[in-house]
Amino acid sequence: MIYRFPADSAYLPRTKLSYVNLPGILSDGKRDRSARVPGYVAVQLGERCFLVFLRGGEPFFAARIHPGGRGPAALSEVLRLCATESERGEGGQIGYYGASEDQLRAMASTLSTEPLPWAEPLDAARPERLFPLLRERSFSGVLELTDDGRHHYLSFDDGAFRTGWFSERDARVPIPDFLRTVFDVGAGLKATLYPRLAELPVLAGPGFVDLYRRMIGGTLREVALATGRESALAMLQRGQGLAAMEHPVVAAFDITPEGRVAGDPVASPTALTDGVAAWLTEVLISASDHHGVDPAALVERVARDSRFVLQEQGFFARLPWAVAL
Repeated sequence: MIYRFPADSAYLPRTKLSYVNLPGILSDGKRDRSARVPGYVAVQLGERCFLVFLRGGEPFFAARIHPGGRGPAALSEVLRLCATESERGEGGQIGYYGASEDQLRAMASTLSTEPLPWAEPLDAARPERLFPLLRERSFSGVLELTDDGRHHYLSFDDGAFRTGWFSERDARVPIPDFLRTVFDVGAGLKATLYPRLAELPVLAGPGFVDLYRRMIGGTLREVALATGRESALAMLQRGQGLAAMEHPVVAAFDITPEGRVAGDPVASPTALTDGVAAWLTEVLISASDHHGVDPAALVERVARDSRFVLQEQGFFARLPWAVAL
């Protein structure tokens, strides 16, 4: 099944992934002013589809859809999977499309939130009942219609249809006429309701995640100098467990016995900063109490090369020690 989504324009119609430099597309906005537009990249890998949303030419959110479900995805994971598939040349496809921020917000709602519960099943095969029902219940949000891989998004406000975005609709065809063709699919059509998003979700990008991987790895190395590698690893693992109780995002990181930090956390920049700060605080309190490590001095050494970015993100303000920058 090929997943298809609405688009205002096709900057790169669907083509073989092995022909395309995905990192180049995602960084084009930094080089070309004309590329600083909202849109999305759709990557089809077998039964899986990955979507990368861009605003101002910069990627800010990624998600996956497959027959078993959907949800946010780490952009670093998407890039790695695409690179692997491209090298194998096993038939992955990619497309780059322009879309308004309103459409992206509607799409993101279906990818980052749970469907809204409804008192009775929505019967997409009976539009003459579906739309009056939404009007009666004063529904506000997004109605997603899916049929044979096509995704359509309809926006409602207090039960009234406001606007919509429709996959493979010819702009010359009026929306009511196009919807009639959609509902003609019959039993293959599925209708699902989602809440309206006030803002577009933003996930930490690969560079941001790598920054915190370096902070975690650098802390491990510095603590190991004072305590030995085994003790340092034990402190990091214990600190990770404690921090994860309040900040689940840190559980996505994995530290190998050799001290390599891996993992693809799916979280906003703020949530990732909160989690890593809480994790390293637990580690450094333990290292200070049991091994006489100076936490502030250690952080200063580890963060020296990235101190300005970390300060901008409020990382140091989340630590219980004053760090000299």
